[in-house]
Amino acid sequence: MQTMFWPATIAMLGGALFLGAAGIFLLALQYRRHGRLSWRRTITTAAAAVYCFGLFSYTMLPLPSSRSAACVPGRGLPQLNPGHFVNDFQLTIAEQGMRGFATSFTLWQVIFNVILFMPLGLLAVRWLRGNIFTAIVLGFAASLSIELTQYTGIWGLYDCAYRVADVDDIIMNTAGTLAGAVFAYLPVFSFLTGPREGDARFAAPRRVSRARRVLANVFDLAITTGAVFVISGARSLVEKLGGPVTNEKLMNLWIPVVVVFFVFLLPNLTPGRASLGQRCAWLMVTGENGGPAPAWRAVLRSVLGFGGVTFLFQISTSITDLSPYPVLNMVLTAYMVISTVFFLADSQLRGLAAMVSGTGFIDRRAIRPPAQ
Repeated sequence: MQTMFWPATIAMLGGALFLGAAGIFLLALQYRRHGRLSWRRTITTAAAAVYCFGLFSYTMLPLPSSRSAACVPGRGLPQLNPGHFVNDFQLTIAEQGMRGFATSFTLWQVIFNVILFMPLGLLAVRWLRGNIFTAIVLGFAASLSIELTQYTGIWGLYDCAYRVADVDDIIMNTAGTLAGAVFAYLPVFSFLTGPREGDARFAAPRRVSRARRVLANVFDLAITTGAVFVISGARSLVEKLGGPVTNEKLMNLWIPVVVVFFVFLLPNLTPGRASLGQRCAWLMVTGENGGPAPAWRAVLRSVLGFGGVTFLFQISTSITDLSPYPVLNMVLTAYMVISTVFFLADSQLRGLAAMVSGTGFIDRRAIRPPAQ
């Protein structure tokens, strides 16, 4: 039983880490889509994140220690006979009797395969606003993807299949999704459905407040940090699996360069004139005339503002021997304090970067970017 329950701990820990690292990113997507934040929708999203980690931990962990560790003759052969679990039930009953069968791994493995996918049915109906058919298709597709991932050794990352791909698992998982979808219609699960709101693209523009500006910066920081983490993790995984080894110091410099370029600079060069986080908060950088800022002003504001601060923060916390770490952090902190004072004192909500670049902000739904 311990092998069945220990992944729940991994799911809770992984879900907590995910929410801590990417929870703000999920809030950014929510704000972008609906134009505001909802506590009920946020809680349901958090529950979905924990469930996804649970699904991963139960079906994929533990991973082999090396690419070839699972390559044992006779291990990992697929089970392609539908209903084979019935034969297993009969054998267990014949050997252990009904009392032994009731507590056997054979029975509880099937039961857990059903229970494991019931939350997916609930979320498909309540969170994704689907129906029973949608839930069945989603459950079947998810289970099939898991079994194929196991059979292929995570699509070639490992030399051999390290878990048995079982067609009965797909049947039980899909049945669990169906059961969850049916239960989802009970009133007790109505809290999983967030409030119905129109598309934020067609909502009326709102005043740009200090809180909204700060929220946009928080979104940018979450997107940047998440991207750096994912790219660095992928690079480390490739190296551990025998891929080419890269220069860590250079990567710790160039990864933030690339990420900041795509999160801050490139979006400011496009007609939207805003970073990704600012776009999630429905903001646009404006020029002195109140219209969309020229590209050079928007880029200058990003370099002197949160884009530049984020880049310096990333490199100062990753490569201490290629940058004057203590001095850089002191200068960066002083600059942020000065800019914050300007931001709080200025009636037009402009920080130091906005004053130097001659830019401001407006709700992007209030104006249409000029044709390029």
